Amino acid sequence: MIVTRPFAPPDIPEVIRIVEDSLRENYPPSLYLTVHNLWREGFIVLIQDGKMAGFVAAVPNGNNVARVLMLAVLRPYRNRSFGKRLMNELFSSCRAKGLDTVILEVRKSNRVAIAFYERLGFTVYGEMKKFYSNGEDAYKMMRVLET
Repeated sequence: MIVTRPFAPPDIPEVIRIVEDSLRENYPPSLYLTVHNLWREGFIVLIQDGKMAGFVAAVPNGNNVARVLMLAVLRPYRNRSFGKRLMNELFSSCRAKGLDTVILEVRKSNRVAIAFYERLGFTVYGEMKKFYSNGEDAYKMMRVLET
């Protein structure tokens, strides 16, 4: 059974594991609490058969804009539309909050993620030099939501 639900603080250890495995990043636990406190409906986890398979974390970012900070799905759960399901849940949360634009950053080298976001209707609108902790550049992507 697949369930999506809001993130809760006891989820932090699993989220950290997913971030390290999928995003190759390491953030302090306090970051997840901050994101949770900024917009609870924008931090969504996906559970399959009682195990966390992935999550999306977003925050409001200016007028009518949501910024996706992280989207991650563990490798064994990929190619099952879990990322799409998480993003669609996020889009619903955005609409409920009156947000009509979603932005995000993605590694320029991550062709699979770029193609995924393009299939969801995102387009590249800029880039950021040395955005990631390893110095890698990022594309800035955006999608305007239908109302």
